[in-house]
Amino acid sequence: MIPRILIAGVGNVLLEDDGFGPHAIARLQAEYELSAEVELLDLGTPGLDFVDYLVDRDVLIILDALSAGGEPGEILTFDRRQLREHMPNMRLSAHQPCLQETLFTAETADVCPPEVLLVGVVGGSFDVTTELSSVVEEAMPAALELTAEILRQHRVSARKRPVPLPVSSWWVTSQTA
Repeated sequence: MIPRILIAGVGNVLLEDDGFGPHAIARLQAEYELSAEVELLDLGTPGLDFVDYLVDRDVLIILDALSAGGEPGEILTFDRRQLREHMPNMRLSAHQPCLQETLFTAETADVCPPEVLLVGVVGGSFDVTTELSSVVEEAMPAALELTAEILRQHRVSARKRPVPLPVSSWWVTSQTA
C-alpha cells in the first residue's frame, strides 16, 4: 500500500543550500518517528518522473531551498494555489520549472494530490559543497518542526525521537572521529 502522504526533498546536495531538501529528509528520518502513512523521499533534482510518485497520494509536502522571496534562512510556505500564482511570475526555486511541469502534468493526468505544500528555506549560498550554510542549518530545526506540525494537522503521528538516530546521508562517503 502506498502511504497517503509524501514528503519529497528536492535539491542538489553538491550546491550548498540547494541541498536543503535532501538534508531535511535525512534529518527527518533521524530525528522524528513518523506514522506509516508517511513516505520520505530524497528526489534530488527530479524530472517529470516526479509525477509517478504522486499517484494515490492525498498530501504532497515538498521540502526545497528557495532562491528568492525572503531573507536567507527564512522559512516560507506555499500551498497549491499560491504555487500556481507565484511560480509563473517569480523564480522561487532552482527546481521551479520541474515543479511547475510536474504539478501541471499531475493535474492534467488527474493524479495530483488534493493538498500540495512547499516548505522552503531561503538559501544564503549556492557554492559547490555538500554542507549547508550556517543560516540554513540554523533554520533546519524550525523547518522540520513545521513539517511535523503539518503532519499532526492531518492527524498523523510525528514525534521527535528522545535520542536521534545517526543522520544517514548517501552523499557523505566517510565519517572521521
